[in-house]
Amino acid sequence: MKLLNEVAERLLQNLVARKEDDWIEWIAQPNDWQDDCDKFNGCYFNAKQMPKHPQHENCQCRLEKIAKPIPNVTARATCDIRKFAGYVFSDKYDNGKKELFESWGYTIEDSEYLQQLYISQVLQKYCNGDYVFKGAGKRYGRVEIVIELPISNKKRQMIKTGWILLPKGEIKLSTPFSGFAN
Repeated sequence: MKLLNEVAERLLQNLVARKEDDWIEWIAQPNDWQDDCDKFNGCYFNAKQMPKHPQHENCQCRLEKIAKPIPNVTARATCDIRKFAGYVFSDKYDNGKKELFESWGYTIEDSEYLQQLYISQVLQKYCNGDYVFKGAGKRYGRVEIVIELPISNKKRQMIKTGWILLPKGEIKLSTPFSGFAN
């Protein structure tokens, strides 16, 4: 009963003390359970787009308020060039992404441009809390961020992109295209 009261008190304190636009750092307590808590350890979340807390009955994780992440100062986005040059534009994969990107006017020669475009847009959106928490994958927390991709005829296409969360405000591209955004 004492443990239940402590968990309820901690949850109440977090709910009262946290506002929707606050940012938190997830601090997981070391354990051998290999639960989702470990995947969130050290990651930054906007309070309105974060995993549920506590995660489980014996959850000992702490949520510490932090200042809003600042692009390229306290937050960073990384995107391996091979996500475009070696995946999207590769003949090795028959997933339709090459044809889709080519229909928008992009080729393998645009890989570096796309890399920089993704990083700049996504980092700003992440720091503004403009993302959707998608749960935990095998080893990391995942978020979806919509970007605006310039396409032919001076039009723009809104697309969903997938990112993994790493500690200390770092996000890393995992999926360059996961669908169209409305």
